[in-house]
Amino acid sequence: ARGRAAPDRPVLPGTTVAGDDGASALWRNPANFALAPDQSLYAAYSRGFSAGSPSGLALALQQGALGLGLSYRSTPDVDSWTTFSTGLGLRLDERLGLGAHLGWQLPSGPDNNFVTWDLGMTWRPLPWLGLGGVIQDIGEPHPELGVEQRLGPGVAIRPWGDRLMLGADYLVTGPDGSAPDGLLEVALQARPAEGLILRGTGDSTGRVGLGLEVWFGEYGSGVLAQADADGGSPAGIAWLAGSDNAERVAVGPGRVVDLTLDEAYPYQPAGGLFSEPGEAYVHLLRRLEGATHDRSVRGIVLRLESVPFSFAQVEELRGSLARAREAGKPVVVYLDESTSNAAYFLASAADEVVMHPAATLDITGLSAELQFYRGFLDLVGLDAQYTRRAEYKSGPEPWTRTEASEPYREQINALLDDLAGRWAEGIAEARNLGVDEFLALVDRAPLTAREALDARLVDRLAYPDELDDALADRFGEDTAVDDDYRLPDPTPGWSAPHAVALVYVDGPISTGWSSGPGLLSGRVTGSRTVVAQLDAAREDDRVAAVLLRVDSPGGSSFASDQIWRAVRRLTDDGKPVIVSMGSVAASGGYYVSAGATAIYAEPTTITGSIGVYAGKLNLAGLYDRLGVTTEVYARGRNADMWSSSRPLDEEQLARMDALVGDTYRQFKERVAEGRGLTPEEVEAIARGRVWSGARAREIGLVDELGGFTEAFERALEEAGLGARAPVDLVVYADRPGPDGELAHRAVEALAREVLAVEGPGPLPPEVELARRAARTGEQVWALWPVGVRIR
Repeated sequence: ARGRAAPDRPVLPGTTVAGDDGASALWRNPANFALAPDQSLYAAYSRGFSAGSPSGLALALQQGALGLGLSYRSTPDVDSWTTFSTGLGLRLDERLGLGAHLGWQLPSGPDNNFVTWDLGMTWRPLPWLGLGGVIQDIGEPHPELGVEQRLGPGVAIRPWGDRLMLGADYLVTGPDGSAPDGLLEVALQARPAEGLILRGTGDSTGRVGLGLEVWFGEYGSGVLAQADADGGSPAGIAWLAGSDNAERVAVGPGRVVDLTLDEAYPYQPAGGLFSEPGEAYVHLLRRLEGATHDRSVRGIVLRLESVPFSFAQVEELRGSLARAREAGKPVVVYLDESTSNAAYFLASAADEVVMHPAATLDITGLSAELQFYRGFLDLVGLDAQYTRRAEYKSGPEPWTRTEASEPYREQINALLDDLAGRWAEGIAEARNLGVDEFLALVDRAPLTAREALDARLVDRLAYPDELDDALADRFGEDTAVDDDYRLPDPTPGWSAPHAVALVYVDGPISTGWSSGPGLLSGRVTGSRTVVAQLDAAREDDRVAAVLLRVDSPGGSSFASDQIWRAVRRLTDDGKPVIVSMGSVAASGGYYVSAGATAIYAEPTTITGSIGVYAGKLNLAGLYDRLGVTTEVYARGRNADMWSSSRPLDEEQLARMDALVGDTYRQFKERVAEGRGLTPEEVEAIARGRVWSGARAREIGLVDELGGFTEAFERALEEAGLGARAPVDLVVYADRPGPDGELAHRAVEALAREVLAVEGPGPLPPEVELARRAARTGEQVWALWPVGVRIR
């Protein structure tokens, strides 16, 4: 049949226009590059076994949406035929791609080279349905050489996801596609087991084929035999393929995942003009979970050069390492530069701890540091006027006092007891020590590397160049080390039938759009951004559940209520919302969580702080010292209430106190409704007091102890999906609002990159919140004292 053995492109093993991704799509439909822009390769040899049958070689490489290829065929009509190919895919939206292929055709003989084009489109409107179309060999077709324009549609159906795909293409030949000899081609791909693919092909001429493909790690090989219906003209194809797409990775033991912790790992990394964003924290967790379930992974090596994590995040990482060990994947941790309390807490979860011989183990115990600015304010003539609910709501104390109140001290000491106890017990249990025995070592710290070895806190001392010996002892000499394991996120060309939406509440909460981090400010979560993300998840039929990651000390009570309402709209519509608390989810951070289906926290998460406050700084004294005078003309008893040039009088203070009381009442109502508690029960655990995650679970503010992985599994359960159900995790990242935020970030990034300005670090979140309050008029805050540092 015409078109089946066109010499300008290689014979492919049962691929389809609408269904197949990977490097071989270069010759079938380059639009598929846009939908699955991963690294992949394809190399094949084809041969006909009858006299005069064509044979050929093919090689294609895909990098993102770009592809390069080389094919060579020997045919009866032309002695040899070489084609150099390039391809490009353009993604128009999540499910629609366009693509183009350029082929420089070099058949044997003088003056025979010419150029052809292919154009393709693929649309995958549903997780189980793909539609496509191609026009091949546009430009200079040479019918006398067997190169003619072909065009036609294709369809692919996946009734059971990647377990089975059925594809059919109908290509007609001729300049206008009107020739009567159209060719119908069908293909079947079945995956009966992990790493095993069965292929079947057929066309309207009666030619059929059967093949087998086996994957080992990220590489696979296959063979396919074809024959006409009457048994004549047999042919075969053998190929090698590779891909970093998670759908293709299968069995093949022998890898050790080697991860180096050496950066900040924020939830939403922001790159500069001349630098790429770093790795996201949740992405790091997903890599560890991937290694746990990947049968090609033999173990994990974790090199600790920097551990910028809170104790709650370290507990999450320890949980990931524990699951890896339970799955039979030994874990080795190398303590290099970072030997802090948090670093060793993480390292202790390993099977083996190796330490640099010149390092010191800095496990000196936990401390909390509070700062108070009242003395400075008095010095410069500033007066802080605040009212709060209730006595544990210590947010205003840094501005109103020179030392902590007794309720403040009480809750900080209780929190420190919980965190330090969890830290000591976790390490002692992991290292087979008694708690008292370990605390005696803490009182002697910092410890030299030799002292740490003698005390059984580490298992081996080794320089970095000697670490390979330790790995060989643990994993064997033949183990391959993979230090880029799943670093780029694989992008499957097919979406899963269901998705879990991941939405962040990261940093202080304010009204408006999210911003930062900037040159002089940290990240601020804007309620407008989060509400838009939650509403988008509610309206997306594919989203089965929402995972709300909260790591926030709170902020504007009004903005917190806006986010709470968006969460409740989701649950009212039947979509579960699971909260995963990070380092801190206090005050407004708890407010936004209160309406969720379930709340997860680590034992060392800081949460609660159900309370609010309001106030202002009176600058009148400072103005007097500077010789600045102010005249205010007002219409209304309290028109100048928020002026910085005069103090609040008793009536204005009473009015502000009433606003705080009403907001506190509303906050408690949200908690009572969401947690199924009575108002009296909420009041007993509220009053502004912060709790550790472990205590919060005991008093009913948290449902379960666990991290991101446990919360994700709960989201699947609440959505009625099995643990092995094909589900996409869709991250809803910040998008700058229409207030020039993008330009603002660009200017800051330029200053950082061109001027090499590292700056003194971000200003306290209160400064950014105060700036926003001046713009929006917000005055009532659900915020715990973010100046507290526990380390």
